[in-house]
Amino acid sequence: MRVFDPSTRVKANGKTRLLICDGHESHISAKFVAYCIKHNICLHLLLPHSSHLLQPLDVGVFGPLKEATSKYLNRLIQVGIARLEKIKWVENYNKARGVALTENNIRGGWRGSGLVPLNRVRVTHSLSDPTTPILQDNPITPNFEYLFFSPQIQPLMPIFFIY
Repeated sequence: MRVFDPSTRVKANGKTRLLICDGHESHISAKFVAYCIKHNICLHLLLPHSSHLLQPLDVGVFGPLKEATSKYLNRLIQVGIARLEKIKWVENYNKARGVALTENNIRGGWRGSGLVPLNRVRVTHSLSDPTTPILQDNPITPNFEYLFFSPQIQPLMPIFFIY
């Protein structure tokens, strides 16, 4: 809140602001929620352990991009360059992009997440509590209400919608 609130308060001009949080229990407290309510901040919590669904390119693309960039920059560091000019960084980043931002890596990120092609078992596996049975892949696509309000499926955590 030390950054979000002061950075957005003036721009919002009294209107409600939306803050999207990753939903991990270590980030959310009663004091935090009360602060959001008091300061007209709508808090939306994402499901824990859902980043593979929300950011499927993190592993398949951005991980290899970071690795390739480090590899190219390490060559410069090893020859004793203590200070890197921006142009040198950009040149090496561009080389790394050619290695990491490939169609195969992009498709792999989506495939690995289970989103494209859709693999419901892979998607629900990492979201489920070990004591909760995993939905089996079937031709019927469950709707939002079924997934979140079905008596057979217990929510993984409360979802707050504060207005």
